[in-house]
Amino acid sequence: MNSSMLLLVILLITSYNDQANGQKAAMTMANNFFNRTTYPLINGISNLFTFYQAYRPCQTEFNTTGTCLARSDCLARNGMAAGACVAGVTVCCDLKFTCGGRTDKNETIFVNQMYPMADNMTNTCQITIEKQSNVCQLRLDFDEFTLAQPDENGQCTTDSFMIRTSVGERLPILCGENPGQHLYIDVGSGFINSNPVVLSVVTNGAIGGDLERRWRIKINMVPCDSLNMAPSGCLQYFRSPSGMVQSFNYGPSIVNKARYLSNLRYTACIRTEENFCGIKWRTEQPNSFSWGWPINRSGQIRENSTALTFAGGHCNSDDYVGIDQATYEDNNPFALDEDRFCGLGLMDHGQVFSRSKPFQLKVRSNNDHRLNGQQSQQGFSLHFTQLPCVL
Repeated sequence: MNSSMLLLVILLITSYNDQANGQKAAMTMANNFFNRTTYPLINGISNLFTFYQAYRPCQTEFNTTGTCLARSDCLARNGMAAGACVAGVTVCCDLKFTCGGRTDKNETIFVNQMYPMADNMTNTCQITIEKQSNVCQLRLDFDEFTLAQPDENGQCTTDSFMIRTSVGERLPILCGENPGQHLYIDVGSGFINSNPVVLSVVTNGAIGGDLERRWRIKINMVPCDSLNMAPSGCLQYFRSPSGMVQSFNYGPSIVNKARYLSNLRYTACIRTEENFCGIKWRTEQPNSFSWGWPINRSGQIRENSTALTFAGGHCNSDDYVGIDQATYEDNNPFALDEDRFCGLGLMDHGQVFSRSKPFQLKVRSNNDHRLNGQQSQQGFSLHFTQLPCVL
């Protein structure tokens, strides 16, 4: 090989090495940039994805509604991991607790010990709710609620659900069937844990039949500055232009026994919507009002139901439902208004109108169910519709 050829080979080798070193340097620079910028970005997206997947509703292994949470967060809230949301990241947390529990967490679920299976034993199951400092009310939603029926006097002597507060509010004792019902509990303002609330379910042994005691009660804390707070004195609060209000333990009639509860004195309130000035109440079905019985009509029987609707002074001696300044026809100046209703129907046409604000349904029952049992009275299911203002 002559000198010219040797020089050419050396130049080619040098050029190749320089090119390889340059590519290697470029790869190193790219990797360094990728490590400094792209990895944190991917981690951030991953964290964002994880956060997005948390706090979402999910279906638990028990066919109930849960919340997607990190496993540690679920356990910290006294929940139970009942399925996966994102494998290795979040679990479907059943935020529930039962007898002997104590909580200060919002949206806690109170269930019977064997849930989702039923209980059938003698037991007193109590939980304590310690309110947060900015909370003035609790709202209880009965997703499921099945206890023994009241006795012949309408009292919850076999099973009972009770609420104890330190505010001194008188709350009804419940039993029977109450799924879909709700109620508000005033806990006052003040420091955390200053007004604990105790929920108790007392059950008295096996009672035969196909009754399966089961309850699932969602506990929501309502902040003092929330627009969702119920007005003072309202056990129930409905926030919609229309809806349904039912008495506790409403259901099919039981022969020679009143189904609704005794010793009730509470108010169901309807939030007045903007530009609405009146309200219409009507029975859900022709036979879905059966409440209270006048003593002077004790000899009459249920079969004569078309004539057994009463209002006003006829309802003073027994149980009644109160609607202020209610008439049978809207905007009729000659229609007499009444404020108490009882018997086997709501006026003659199953409906009344009222333009008295605030919109309220006052529920009253005494401790004597003798006449009510004779009529197999089952309670009420009333549909309300707010009416627009008339110019």
